[in-house]
Amino acid sequence: MKSSSPFKGIFLVALMFTATLSGCFGEEENEISYSVSDFQINFTDADEAVLYSGEWHEFMLVGEGRSISVPGDVLLFLDGKVIPNGYAISEEQQMNGRLLLTPYAGDVSITIVNTDGSGDSYDFTAENGTPIVSGSEWFDKMDFITSVCSDSTECGGYINRWMGSPNPAFERAASFFHGHFEGLGYETNLMRVTDTLSISEPESLNVIAWKRGTNSSCVQGMGAHMDIAPPGSLLGTYEGAYDNTAGTVSMMLFAKAFVDIEVECDTFLALWSSEEEGLRGSSAFANNDCDYCLPQDKELRFYINMDMMGVSYPAKKPSGDPYPYHAWSGPDVDPNEQDVEITTILDHVHRDILQAPMDLEIDGEYGAGCDQHWDEHKSLVMDVHEDTFGRSDHVTFRDLGAQTIFHLGAYDDDYDAYHSPTDTLDNMVEMVGGQEELEGSIEFVMWAAMLEFMIADQTPEIRNVNV
Repeated sequence: MKSSSPFKGIFLVALMFTATLSGCFGEEENEISYSVSDFQINFTDADEAVLYSGEWHEFMLVGEGRSISVPGDVLLFLDGKVIPNGYAISEEQQMNGRLLLTPYAGDVSITIVNTDGSGDSYDFTAENGTPIVSGSEWFDKMDFITSVCSDSTECGGYINRWMGSPNPAFERAASFFHGHFEGLGYETNLMRVTDTLSISEPESLNVIAWKRGTNSSCVQGMGAHMDIAPPGSLLGTYEGAYDNTAGTVSMMLFAKAFVDIEVECDTFLALWSSEEEGLRGSSAFANNDCDYCLPQDKELRFYINMDMMGVSYPAKKPSGDPYPYHAWSGPDVDPNEQDVEITTILDHVHRDILQAPMDLEIDGEYGAGCDQHWDEHKSLVMDVHEDTFGRSDHVTFRDLGAQTIFHLGAYDDDYDAYHSPTDTLDNMVEMVGGQEELEGSIEFVMWAAMLEFMIADQTPEIRNVNV
């Protein structure tokens, strides 16, 4: 793999010293013997390197034809893209790449195989690191956005974000979110569609951030709705912490993490408006012909949706039972068959990488659930499978043939603050038994979604179902 790196200079110096003095480099290049420096992590001999969970690690492997293999809880990246099976063979004299450990990595074994079939195993016990997407950073941003005070450097007070009638609070929040994505270097736009024929009462106002891919013929994305339920008699909210400031902040953290990766298809990271009024924001983006809308001449491959998360596994109810964790892929045309390839990724991420307890059940059943498989899933904590469940922005893209994943925590009977003034960050903390527990549960689902995106991006079998 071609890549410029500070390792190249190190390798050339090593080459000069290891070459036989009696001949020229060209005559002896096949007789180079590898030293302890031929595999390095973070510019250190692998034997002495330290790995940290949740963090990036640079690596260098010398020797054409040698291979590297990593376990499931370590992601292997070359040229900025994940290698889904965690295995790569060097096509040049030097391979440079990166390793990303999940926050749940413990004992890690990395295998290097030489051209003659011999190999070495490097065993590590991962130290606690600072995850590139973390529950603690999520909490800090949630606290800033939902808190109101006189010092704007200490709290943003971006509340009352309901669409309709002109609402300065929504416009102010949208501008703040736009600045976050733009500040990270994304091509970011405020997409305003005025189907109501009144510019002061837009049908939708979305924040759309674009990351260009290496393949200009396809498009894919992730998103969350930033609007909250409008006030009304017994309904309506102010912070909308769970629905859906939680998903909004997750998208802000994903944008920060994705700066360091390359993508196959043009990718949109979106914050939708008017979800609570009928998916109007995402529909306007997907079905209108405008400068910032979904390109109509590209294949829409997949979309991942974040809505109402954090009050979910591994957090527990006051009863001691875990809260439900929902992750549904689609379209689910035939409930008796797997219809889309993204379901394989959904299962692989939860079962193999995150090692979630897929068979964990409660004594009873949850208050609400999926459409087609509820009878066999109503007592399962990890409700992870294909399903037709709607009620959020993924439906917009599923209707256009995209393969989709929808993440959702407790709702309806399991979250009585849904669409009410009590949907606050403080209430989320109280429901799960503390800030640390909330940070842990949101970190789990954020890593699930991020891993799904990275792997789906590099899985050619994931295509629009209408192709």
